[in-house]
Amino acid sequence: MRWFGFVRILLRGEGTMTRFILLLLAAFILACQPLVSEAGDVFTGFQIDNRSQYFGYLGVRTPILRASGGPDFFVQAMTAGLGYNFKTNGQILDANVQFIVPSLGITKTLGGWALSALAGPQLRRIEEQRLNASSTTTYQAGVYGQLEAFYWHEKWNLLAIGSYADLDNFFWSRLRGKVLAFKPEKSCCATYVGWDVTGMGNADFRAVMTGPVVEVQVEKVFLLARGGYQNSNTFHSGTYGGFEIYFPF
Repeated sequence: MRWFGFVRILLRGEGTMTRFILLLLAAFILACQPLVSEAGDVFTGFQIDNRSQYFGYLGVRTPILRASGGPDFFVQAMTAGLGYNFKTNGQILDANVQFIVPSLGITKTLGGWALSALAGPQLRRIEEQRLNASSTTTYQAGVYGQLEAFYWHEKWNLLAIGSYADLDNFFWSRLRGKVLAFKPEKSCCATYVGWDVTGMGNADFRAVMTGPVVEVQVEKVFLLARGGYQNSNTFHSGTYGGFEIYFPF
């Protein structure tokens, strides 16, 4: 299957599978709350390109065990939606995917670096158009893994992420750096500017995206806007834009 997409948001709550995913995510989060000794993080985002391909996600990460000197353990639940186009006999067809990934992770702090790894099952619902036929819907279950490295300094930070899904041998990675551009004397609103590069692909599909990012901190909420140039072996050159929101709770 050819992946590409950017981003179908699940917050509409349309469809049985979408509602099921959101309910499962909520249940997973609530089930973890009694185990939490410290607050966790919420993260969400949305991205779309010039071909109306889109990707949206919502996730929660919360610690379950902290040891003196580390490493620490956490649980994470993420639900997402993906809309993409693909070519069959010269025709462009649409597809969308909804999935949820409950996972268990481990993190260790070394100097200014926070190194993390997580893994868990990935449950998917895939709906694809067919040439001269009705759309097909399939359900899949596989394994998902992710590695992260984050470096924080008062005036700059660096984030590297890599993930792998075994259902279609799909790799995804991102490198993002930001520097502090403006910091007022009051709490609002520190501003960071930077750049990121994202690459993804498998045997059938490859793509790269790169462009600037701007992040504004409003108290404990971080708001990030991103956009730039993309290139893939399916549609070649294009553009994209999106936003991300992160906050601790």
